[in-house]
Amino acid sequence: MRKSFALILSVYALNAYSSDDVSLTLIGYIPEKCGFTAENNNLSLSNNGLANTELVIDCNSPMRVSMQSVNGGLRHYKGTQINDYSVTLSIADANYSTSVLAHQLKNTKMFNVNEILFKSIATLQLKLVDPLIYAGDYQDVIRIEMTPSAISGGVW
Repeated sequence: MRKSFALILSVYALNAYSSDDVSLTLIGYIPEKCGFTAENNNLSLSNNGLANTELVIDCNSPMRVSMQSVNGGLRHYKGTQINDYSVTLSIADANYSTSVLAHQLKNTKMFNVNEILFKSIATLQLKLVDPLIYAGDYQDVIRIEMTPSAISGGVW
């Protein structure tokens, strides 16, 4: 009986000093979002050939920006005359600026912004290369798209 009692005590003693390890894995997820709004969607060139607007950007990840000009410049409403203009997109919070001519935007141009821009302002400035000389209306459409892009950099 003494041997049984000693054996039972030793088993309890071993259990009292043993420890268990537990590993916990924590997982979280926030979906990517990237949106922007334009201060003004319809721009008119001033007498000095300038137009600009601000874009309010709200992205929670790096982003990819694409720009395309439908006509590759300002097209005269009754003809084939196309006047080139420069497009400058500046994002102060990302210390980023790029300029391109509208004829280069006939094919979509893409670039990456590696900064994460919560509630930031981008400035879009348009400037004629040569003055308009024919009477009448001119028009072009610039399509800008901003999408989240893990390829741009990501969060560390």
